[in-house]
This record gives sequence, structure tokens and C-alpha cells, in this order.
Amino acid sequence: MMMIPFFEMVKYILRYWTLDMAKVLENCCSVCVDMWDVNEGNISKMYEGRSVWIRKVYNDDLSLWCIKLFMDRGLGDGDEIRLYWDPSFSFLVFKLLSQVGS
Repeated sequence: MMMIPFFEMVKYILRYWTLDMAKVLENCCSVCVDMWDVNEGNISKMYEGRSVWIRKVYNDDLSLWCIKLFMDRGLGDGDEIRLYWDPSFSFLVFKLLSQVGS
């Protein structure tokens, strides 16, 4: 699980969602999305919605759940990523910028 502050979530993701998508997150506290890992040096990989979801947590921050991505990339505390919503294709984009210990 990766925590995403509410302000960052609005700035890079929620502002591009339809009102219906945002309502699902608000009412159900969780929404499944498709996500692409677009790191250089490897072939882009898609993680489908049933394995990727965004959940609302108690303080209005959000969490990203994609255990397969976290294991595939060996992600840990201190790793720097870029995460944003692609409004043209309606999916989440993940990019690993730097990894602690590499």
C-alpha cells in the first residue's frame, strides 16, 4: 500500500476524473483503476483494475493498492515515484524515478 496525500491526489488524479468516478470513491471508499508502469529500460506493463485500487482512508488521504506492482518493482520506503492520471485514456500512470539502495 502507498499513501497519497489528499492535496496530491486532487492535483494529479482526481481533477481529471468524471464526477461519477469521484462519487464512487466518496460513497464506496474504494475504486478500481487500470494502471501502466511506464519506466524506461523496460517494456510498459499494464496492471488491470481488479488488481489496482484507490481507497479513501480515515483522514481523507488516499491509498494506492497494487501488490503485484510493488513486488515486481521491489518498492520500499524512500523510493521516488511519479503518479498521475492520463485523461486521454482514463488510466493511472506510474513511473519509478529513483529507488533507495540502487
